[in-house]
Order: sequence, then structure tokens, then C-alpha cells
Amino acid sequence: MSASSFLILVGSFSSMISTLNFTISPPSLSLVSQTPSGASPSWLLANPANNSIFYATDETETGALNSLVLDHTTGRLTSVASIPTQGGSPTHIGLVNNGTQLGVANYGGGSAFFATLESDLLHFKSPQVVSFTDGGSSNAHQVVPFGDQVLVSDLGRDRVWRLTQDASSSWSIQDSIGQPSGSGPRHLVVDDNALYSLHEKANTLSQQTIPTTPLSGDAQPDSIASISIIPSDTPSGANLFAGELLLAQSPTPIIYASNRDDPSSQGDAIAVFDINPLTKVADVRTGLKHLRGVALVGEDNAYLIAGGMNGGGIKIFERVSADQGFLKEVASLPAGVIDQPSSFVWV
Repeated sequence: MSASSFLILVGSFSSMISTLNFTISPPSLSLVSQTPSGASPSWLLANPANNSIFYATDETETGALNSLVLDHTTGRLTSVASIPTQGGSPTHIGLVNNGTQLGVANYGGGSAFFATLESDLLHFKSPQVVSFTDGGSSNAHQVVPFGDQVLVSDLGRDRVWRLTQDASSSWSIQDSIGQPSGSGPRHLVVDDNALYSLHEKANTLSQQTIPTTPLSGDAQPDSIASISIIPSDTPSGANLFAGELLLAQSPTPIIYASNRDDPSSQGDAIAVFDINPLTKVADVRTGLKHLRGVALVGEDNAYLIAGGMNGGGIKIFERVSADQGFLKEVASLPAGVIDQPSSFVWV
């Protein structure tokens, strides 16, 4: 595609990975192709070392991690390798250990799965599982690198696990950063040593400082802030669930936090936060229903793409100034073109 447009891959809870083309001027969004890919390829990840290599989960009861190669001309993907994640319902893939390994959060299995990448970046070796099920019902949801450590959000046990590697390159639990009881930490953003946690059940965004040394006993870092992401005009008692959390560093640091299942006729909202200090500055209604997948795309993360699993289609918003409302819709794809979109990756 030309410099005036770019491709976006779309994961879903169907059997397809879809390829979209976004034309920047005049803005338009179109479907290029669809590729069958296992069952429920809900989360996609690009390899930054090769813009033709991608990874996808099979979010099923058995769970799998797959590698694929993209044909940039046709937009179609070719499956190369697959490995069981040794846990059910893998929800997220993270690139860890300086890009040499993939970490997968097994929601149903209450574990994190790690696989080392072969030199071709497409095949997997040395699988390992770290379980979090001792002492409670674990629902691991995201794997995030933090220096030479890994953070894993656990929605079921209200913790963020911190993992380290030993001399044999095996991962193990160092400690955990506690979250409010019943809050359900879903997704994380790390900025220097600041940890931002989005809580699915409590619909809050919190900020803590990640300790520089291992925690001992009942010691926990203080909560610096905890702010609701629910719009002020949402009816009291509405049953919402927080979704995605994104950090854009330029032109000034901004956090975007999405919610799902808002009863408003204007659809689910994306809460916008300044981070110095953490302050909610806007709620942007999207017109989307059950807003699950959200991603920053384009050069300098100039755009945000979002999809409604239960209605509203897929929309691209330009990131604009506060005076312009933070997010400006510029292109869309109608509902029904892509079934149950759940994640997006900029090619």
C-alpha cells in the first residue's frame, strides 16, 4: 500500500483474521481480505523486527498460540506454526525478554505461558507455564514486559503478578502487587515505574508505583490515584465492564480507557486521562456497542481504531487537541462486515 494508506489486521471471536486498508486523505476504511485462522483468533501481535510476521491466539478451552506471515499485496495471511498454550482461553500475547519470547495470558487456565522464538521468529521452543491458581481462582488476562521482569494482570485474584527469570531462563513468581478486592485488574500500562491498572469489574483506572525491590510480607505500594472511567451521564446501576487501556506519549502523554455495555444510545465511551497528575479530562462517546478492541495506529499513533462486538461496526478516530474533543471520527466500516472484532494491529 502507498504511504497515503496503511493496513490494519483485525482479530475476532469468529474464525477469521481480517485485513483492512485505511486511506488517510480523504479518509476511508475498507475490507481487503479475510483469512481463516483457527478458532477465535481474538488477540493479535506484530513482531517489531519483521513487519510480515504476526502472532494470534486461539481463545478456546484448550488454547493455542499461532504464527502467521502477511502478504502485503493481497492482505492475506499464511499460518506457519502453532503450539498449545497449556491453559484455556488465552486472552493476550506479549513480547518479552528483549523480544526473544512470547508470553500468553491463559484466562481459563489461571497461568502465563511462555515460548521462546526460533531464529526465524515463526517457530516456538522451550515452552513453560507459570501457574497462579494456588490459593484462589485465577484469571490471568495480560502479559506486560517491565525491564527484565514480566507483569501479569490477574482479574480473578485481584493481583498483578511480578515474574523474574533465573539463571536457566525459567520464569517464576517474585511477588504480586495487590489490587482492590473485587476490582478485577484487566489491562495494564507501565510508564517508567508508574503502573496504571484498568479494573474490569470496578470500572476504575488506578495508579501505583512499582517497587524497585521485592515485596515482603504484607507490604504493598501505596495507591496514588483511583478514578472511575464511567461517564457522568451513565445511569446509576448500569452494569459496565472496563475494556482496553492505551498510553500515547506524543504530543503529550494521554491515557485512553474504554468501557463496555453502556446503555446510552450514543454507545460505549472512551475515557481520556492526563497523567501528570492522573486526571480524567473527557469521555468520548463512540456509537459502538460492547467496545472491546481498541488500538493506536499510524505514524506517531495519530489515529485510534475501535470496534463494537455487538454493534456500531469499526471506526477510526483522529487524535486531536482538547479543543477539538480529543478524538474525531474520520472513517468507519459498517456493522456486519467483520464479525465480532476484538483486537487490532497496525501493519
